[in-house]
Amino acid sequence: MALVISRRGSAPSLLLAGWLFADLLLGLTIIMLGAQAPPPIPAKPLAGKGTASPSPSPSPSPCVTRAAGVAAKPTKISFRVNSGASDKELLGTVRRELLKHRKRLAGRHAGMVLTFGASGGAGEGVHLATRVNAAASKAFPNIFQTAATRNFHDLAAPSGSISMEIYFVSGGCSPITES
Repeated sequence: MALVISRRGSAPSLLLAGWLFADLLLGLTIIMLGAQAPPPIPAKPLAGKGTASPSPSPSPSPCVTRAAGVAAKPTKISFRVNSGASDKELLGTVRRELLKHRKRLAGRHAGMVLTFGASGGAGEGVHLATRVNAAASKAFPNIFQTAATRNFHDLAAPSGSISMEIYFVSGGCSPITES
């Protein structure tokens, strides 16, 4: 005759342990909520003292009331440079090329500039884009000096090609730069 062991007796105690754990968590939650300090009572004016006359408050600055951000649509500018040019020559070329777009750039501040350069390998393209961003910052500091720049290599463009995507600050106040 085979001996049959039943596990039927242990199942109810296991279920009770789960309910006990849930009840303990509920009890601790209620205690934590009850232990919080009540909110402060608003101050009331003293009886017979009258109410204070409202004092004029200064009007908020337009810079505070407007949220600044970066425009979602970039201004795209493309031009060619001599990738072997000296820094001085590159500065002159970048200045001349950006002056062609002065109506689109005037009075605005760049928040972010993505520059794609093509010059041989990937490292040279990124280096050219870095040099162009530095030249743009020197040529037009009011527009580009405080901008975040990212430099990339353009695989599809011929050597010496520059493509800039300029995301201008929209709304809010423009940063003040020292000259």
